[in-house]
Amino acid sequence: MRLLLLLILSSFCCVQMNAQVTVRGVVEDSATHERLVGASVSYQRKSRTLKFARTDQRGLFAIQMDQVEKDDQLQVTMMGYDKRRYSVPMDLGHLMTIILPSRAFELKEVKVQGSRITGRDTVTFDLPRFVTERDNSLKDVLKKLPGVDVAKNGTIAYNGREISRFTVEGLDLTGGRYNQLTENIRAKDVKKAEIVEHDQPIKALEKTVMTDHVGMNVTLKDEARDKLMATLRPYLLFDDPTHVAGSANIRQIGKKRQRMYDVAYDRKGQDISESYNILGFNWNRLDAATLPSWYTSPTLSSPIDADLLRFNTSQRYGINQLTKTKDDNELRISASYRRSVERQHTQNTSLYYLNGDKPIITTEDKHLTLKNDHFVAELEHKTNKEEQYGNEILKIQASQNNGLTELSGTSRQLSQQVRMPQVDISGSLYRLYPLRHAGDQLTWKSVLDCHHSVNDLYIDDERSRLRTNLWHTRHLLNYTRKRGLWTQVYEGGIAAENTHTEDDNWQLSTFVNPSWQFKTEDFRLTLRPKAELEHFARQHQSMLLLSPSVNLNWQPSSRHELRASTSYSESTGSVRDYGLDEYRRDYRTWYVSSGIIPQTSRLSAWLGYHYKRPIRELFFNASLSAGRTWSNTSTDMRIVDGNYYYSLKEMHSHSDVLSGELSGSKGFHDLHLKTSLSAEGSLSKGEQLSSDHWIDYTSRSLSLKPMVNFAPSWCEVEYQGCFIFYGNKASGQAMSTLFNWEQQLTLTSTINKVDLSWSFIHYRNELQAGNVMNTMLSNASVTWRLKKVQLKAWLRNLFNKKDYVVTTYNGIATTTNSYVLRPREFVVSAEFSI
Repeated sequence: MRLLLLLILSSFCCVQMNAQVTVRGVVEDSATHERLVGASVSYQRKSRTLKFARTDQRGLFAIQMDQVEKDDQLQVTMMGYDKRRYSVPMDLGHLMTIILPSRAFELKEVKVQGSRITGRDTVTFDLPRFVTERDNSLKDVLKKLPGVDVAKNGTIAYNGREISRFTVEGLDLTGGRYNQLTENIRAKDVKKAEIVEHDQPIKALEKTVMTDHVGMNVTLKDEARDKLMATLRPYLLFDDPTHVAGSANIRQIGKKRQRMYDVAYDRKGQDISESYNILGFNWNRLDAATLPSWYTSPTLSSPIDADLLRFNTSQRYGINQLTKTKDDNELRISASYRRSVERQHTQNTSLYYLNGDKPIITTEDKHLTLKNDHFVAELEHKTNKEEQYGNEILKIQASQNNGLTELSGTSRQLSQQVRMPQVDISGSLYRLYPLRHAGDQLTWKSVLDCHHSVNDLYIDDERSRLRTNLWHTRHLLNYTRKRGLWTQVYEGGIAAENTHTEDDNWQLSTFVNPSWQFKTEDFRLTLRPKAELEHFARQHQSMLLLSPSVNLNWQPSSRHELRASTSYSESTGSVRDYGLDEYRRDYRTWYVSSGIIPQTSRLSAWLGYHYKRPIRELFFNASLSAGRTWSNTSTDMRIVDGNYYYSLKEMHSHSDVLSGELSGSKGFHDLHLKTSLSAEGSLSKGEQLSSDHWIDYTSRSLSLKPMVNFAPSWCEVEYQGCFIFYGNKASGQAMSTLFNWEQQLTLTSTINKVDLSWSFIHYRNELQAGNVMNTMLSNASVTWRLKKVQLKAWLRNLFNKKDYVVTTYNGIATTTNSYVLRPREFVVSAEFSI
């Protein structure tokens, strides 16, 4: 009996011992992912601490418990890091990974700073640690961030990918026109910049639809938020005659309300309309149609910085206002008007290899006066919640382009004027509704737009007029369901469009675009077999267009990402190709289509690799793409007596392209140094039809672009280079090559509150005549920074260079263009900040 009792007690103890569980995990730094030694880990149940442990030399901890109950938590703390709580999983088969973000803390009057760069998919930059006294705007600060590039037109890219959504305090005040924000928000007012990879702007889709887009959000310092600020920038341009111009900006940016008012007047060659260009994009909305441009639209051509070539009188006026309502909806209103008068003088010589060894030569001497007026107004209402999403936009645009060209170099002197007034009205609707089953959603998108234009072409006293009206609507219904690791999307819709010029050109279509996505923590595979049926009423033709695609994304860690895609797409040409049987495009160009509808097929593949270590300021990208294009039509090109004749013919053609890119950047924050290097190469082959005779051509290019920026507090040295090799070969011709480069060096010395700057730009261009054109441009400036005002004086085009010449290749053509530069100019400006 006693032996039996001992056996029962022993069995009971064994059961109790086997019932114990061990909670194991590792604690890491959120920025460096290094394991933390000595972190405190408390096991809590109903806010009461039951057991306690510290991480060992490997950052590991282990806590034994009798059992795990629902809502049990681990609280992890460590000096210099934010406190974090994690729920204890019921399944303890895996090692828990606990991430602690660093923070600033004070200890005995010694302040220890957290990391200037933190995060994984969301990378956070502590902006004040990148700011120097020379930095004037947010754009100046962003240029210094590791992995971030800011193009000349203001476009922001992170690790080789352009930013698709830019917000300040979580709101998009300008509707994607973020140049207005980066140019006017002061450098000293910004606090953080957060970059979100795989950004999903719609909260209701965050758990179901994964994207490859990149978003950026900037937060302001507390003292700058909700404060009414103004910046006034007048300047005096000493010229013949002397001009007074400048800009003013008033803004108030907060978390619930934002507004901005802007006005500018310019005479020094700046493209002030650039601030209103849409740089971000909303891929969720349906796009409106665009009117065809029958005549060749006159534009300012610029192979280098347009500020050096533009002779202008420009003005702009704009307002932006966004309010967040009590129920968290957003209401945005924006309007702008721009007017510019631009003048440019260019000369052109083109060689076309169409008829054997002897090229056909055309010349042109052109004095262009271009007047542009553009008005746009937008009203947007947005609901963005976890349970629903809605977006409505009403947009009205009115514009007029009026280009007057005085021409020589032809058989006679002549004058050409192209006048194109246009009105566009569009409205779009987006609704997303969650269904009863978790992960199921229903989406409805619609767009309705109408357009009107009257295009006039005047050649001396002869006038041609084309009046165009366009109506377009498109509607889409989407059902999304998520089951485990699979997200299924079933999408379809209809569209109708009519372009009336001389006759109606109705185009009706219906489409289906399902997709299936398999997603784990580090792997994503997406299949999209799109199909569209299009009917062209005037031509009595119907076409079934297939466009399947496969996308793969593998991210084994936060540092590495591999992406691959392959697709086959079929599309039809624009109404400009077939809407009119025959018409004249400009003074020397005629086009004949005979009502043929071009149909194009393209097979392409892309492979990309991305590597990033933000805390080490190290970024690397590599990509390779290849594609082949087939078309059922070819454009026959003939040149007779200096006139161009294009005819669309039903003759099959194809082209091939292969391209690759390597880029890397490395920052050294302690040295105030940022470096980058990129290389791009491409090879393309195609064929041109001329007088029913095929001409094969091969083009190749290779470019190398280094950049170095050294910016301590007492100076700044910036170097940018672009070295490009071109090769071109047409049938029966030897390979022609060009080796051009552009190098820019800017030297800035800071003495107390004064900045002395001198920049040099060297262009080396090989010309088709066999000689080499070297052009050296230089600018010098002095800036005096006071508390509320900044004074600046600078000399532009210091060496007073008169012109710029460059040769380019384009398949069967070699073109040399000459541009007149702005003369030496002296400018004095002031910037007042209130």
